[in-house]
Amino acid sequence: MTIISIYAIATIICLQSICRSVILTVGQYIYGTYLQAYPNSSNTTQNVTLTATRSLHLWQTTLTNVSQQCNANSSSSYAEVWAQEQSADLFFRIDLWNSCPVVLMTFVLGLYIPKLGRRFVLILPMLGTACQLTIWLGIIYFHLADYWWYIASFIDGLSGSIYVFTLALNLIVTDNTTEANRSSYFVLFEALATTVYAIVTFGIGYYINWRGFTDLYWISLGLEIISIGVVILFFKNPTPSIIDERTPLLNNNPDVQVQNASSSSSLKASCQKCVFIFRIFSFKNNSRQKSINLLLTFFAYIFYLLACSTYATFLWYLLDTPFCWSSKSVGTYTALSSISSAIFSVLGMKLLSRFGANDILICTLSHLFFMVSSLWIAFSKYSWQLYAGLLVSPYADYQNSLTLPIMSTWLVPHERNHVFTLVAEVNTIVATFGDSIFNWVYARTVAKSRNLTLFMAAGFSLVSFLLNTCLFLSARQESKESLPKPSEAETCLPPNIAVIHSVAVVQPCPSITHIPDESQSRSNSKEDSSNDVIVL
Repeated sequence: MTIISIYAIATIICLQSICRSVILTVGQYIYGTYLQAYPNSSNTTQNVTLTATRSLHLWQTTLTNVSQQCNANSSSSYAEVWAQEQSADLFFRIDLWNSCPVVLMTFVLGLYIPKLGRRFVLILPMLGTACQLTIWLGIIYFHLADYWWYIASFIDGLSGSIYVFTLALNLIVTDNTTEANRSSYFVLFEALATTVYAIVTFGIGYYINWRGFTDLYWISLGLEIISIGVVILFFKNPTPSIIDERTPLLNNNPDVQVQNASSSSSLKASCQKCVFIFRIFSFKNNSRQKSINLLLTFFAYIFYLLACSTYATFLWYLLDTPFCWSSKSVGTYTALSSISSAIFSVLGMKLLSRFGANDILICTLSHLFFMVSSLWIAFSKYSWQLYAGLLVSPYADYQNSLTLPIMSTWLVPHERNHVFTLVAEVNTIVATFGDSIFNWVYARTVAKSRNLTLFMAAGFSLVSFLLNTCLFLSARQESKESLPKPSEAETCLPPNIAVIHSVAVVQPCPSITHIPDESQSRSNSKEDSSNDVIVL
């Protein structure tokens, strides 16, 4: 049953994609201020906000001049190396201040989404981002000390940041889609977000050279306020009756009884919910095949997140020799990367589905592309090689959009909120601490091995590839075992109906086929009108 319009969800995705693309420019701002600080002092502990008193024109001139010198003479790269070390160290501390509160709030808000409501949980990260942008503007206008960067990051973490927002939005999309079109909508929404991000990022690169950063942060702050208004007006929480209808009324599963009996004590309820989450993966309370499939999917996603976290240092990589890119070059490359990802990722998934590949096989193949893309970038020496790598990278991120649809196949409705919360919590932990750790690693290895983190990305992706391969073989074996014998199937059908095994049917578009018996696995369903993708 549709509760929220798909167009309202798409609107929020577009607005938040614009805001996120603006927020990600703060790394360029900090890097530019350190470039200004380098000629004046050799003290590596100099406060970055001391350079904020300089005009934006001076910032642009400094970055342009250093970029030109970098391209002309490699000996002038000492300034870039120093600026990268200081920027990476600052981001290490910023991420560290953000990590602890965001991990805690993701866990708390994730568990209490049914009580607090999806709309409230969706609004809270927007309020935190608005506060963060306000503090950033204060740093720029009033030249505040460095610890204000930490305060802004801490406040954003207390609101749950993008991780809680993604969790709430994933639950909303799940509630408003069916098993047949859920995978398609997840990929479609991710492609929409990527397209908007690409267009905005392309314009931002030129806008920074023209006007600087201040106007961008004001615009982003205004869009956050508009987003809050859209959620209040158009996002309605599902009524209790709708939620109850999706939960079995007569269920002998003791886990469900634990879940329903958890209202007596807040602390006791939280502990029981934690136990319930881990029991979903337990071999004692579920079939062996279900637990194995869930665990393989879960750990494959963890190593994928680790691989993605290594790219937290990719901006410094582009600003360093031999590329020495400016804000305009970074914006152009990021925009082309996002556009190619939005277009070719959807086309690639359609093509793979035409050949009969299910979601698990698509994720397995995507990690091969991830490894090739990371190694290609690591050995690139010229800008054209980075652009050539965009032919491979669009097919490297299917694990991100297909993990939840894959896991929902083996979950009954009342288990999804808990497992989605666990996935969001792990995503938060790996992303926040991973970004911080890899920034720390890059700051200490950039002078000797600037592409070390890219090799680490390829290694993590290799582990995910192996886990997805095991998952594919496990699910395929389970599917074969669950198929009825031809003689049994033919006796149950009229004479004029042919027997078609599900593993032999080619599905035109990615979808999730829910099979009530938890001992069965998902398979590709036959092409029909219900599987058509609705284009916004």
